[in-house]
Amino acid sequence: MIFRCTLRRFAMVVLSGSLASTAWGQSRNSRVSTPAPPGPASGNRMSIMLSGNVAMDDGSPLSGPATIERICNGRVSRDGRSDFKGYFAVTISTSAQFQFGDPESSAESGGGSGLNMVGTLQSRLPQTTSSVAGQLAGCELRASLPGFRSSSLLIPASELGETVGAVNVGTIVLQRMGDAPGTTVSATSLNAPKDARKAYDKGHHALENHNLPEGQKELEKAVRLYPQYAGAWLDLGWLYSQQNQLAKAREAFQQAREHDEKFVPAYVGLALVAARESRWQEAAEQSARAAQLDGVDYPAAFYYNSLANYRLGNVDEAEKSARKAETLGAQRAFPQVSLLLGTMLADKQEYAAAAEQLRFYLKAAPAAPNADKVRQQLAQLEQLQTAQKGTGPAATAK
Repeated sequence: MIFRCTLRRFAMVVLSGSLASTAWGQSRNSRVSTPAPPGPASGNRMSIMLSGNVAMDDGSPLSGPATIERICNGRVSRDGRSDFKGYFAVTISTSAQFQFGDPESSAESGGGSGLNMVGTLQSRLPQTTSSVAGQLAGCELRASLPGFRSSSLLIPASELGETVGAVNVGTIVLQRMGDAPGTTVSATSLNAPKDARKAYDKGHHALENHNLPEGQKELEKAVRLYPQYAGAWLDLGWLYSQQNQLAKAREAFQQAREHDEKFVPAYVGLALVAARESRWQEAAEQSARAAQLDGVDYPAAFYYNSLANYRLGNVDEAEKSARKAETLGAQRAFPQVSLLLGTMLADKQEYAAAAEQLRFYLKAAPAAPNADKVRQQLAQLEQLQTAQKGTGPAATAK
């Protein structure tokens, strides 16, 4: 019992602490960290070129160029576009300092491997070619095209080796969206006038070049020019949340939701802010609404719903949402799902299953700041598992 309480406290500290460094920044240790100073990143930068194709699942031609997005631990970054035939070649530059990317979203995207949300887990590495591979470990590529759902491809970081060159990642497949009532693309964003769209694009360009103040200024300009710009409001929400300006983040996400009530990422953003403020009932409600609008493309909604319900004492509902997140592959972007499941399973004295969840976490995030503590917890679970076997029916019969 003492161990289970310790595991629960430990897991909650890890899970709650990670919320403070979600969005598109990253925490480099177990406590809440602030974003890197704004402005162009200093130091050397390395680049990797990734090529591949985007194709329709039914063999039909693309309706237009698709945006190529990279997802790393929940952060989403736009890296380029395909041509009309689907071919793409994008160059990814990495830096030891601030990198732009927002979880679960941009104006025209937001589904896939999921939110935001827990920050990158890699340690800060020296800027070498091998560090580029390290920073891309566990990252995925997907395509964004309005009206279509994308498969994702794991970036083969192990194949990058010691040389910097083009690596073919294969084919990303697009499938026409089904009947989910929610949208990953806001119609208000698609209808943005030219001047607002220009400001929005300039803002993203500035952020991609590590110029945080300029990016924020342009996104704020975009919503001044076009107050209905749900996608720009969404990006501002992630930007504010990364700077721990939670009141402004909440207002931005609310604006995105009010201007497009079916815009699923806005609800996910509101769930994120509520969780960071320990407003668990609100986090449960907003994440549940996101899951209701789209139960496939936003595994992060189920992660937040699980965490919120666990905090509220709704353990069965928490496990149900965590299992759904697991089914949707959320653990690749949110290894914390495994910690949460491990905690719930340990509470039920299912030590073998709990240990397996912690092993999954360590495999997904071997360099996480809390990895050593998780290894200690795993060793204790394994001891309990052994003791449990020794007191089982078979042992008693002997």
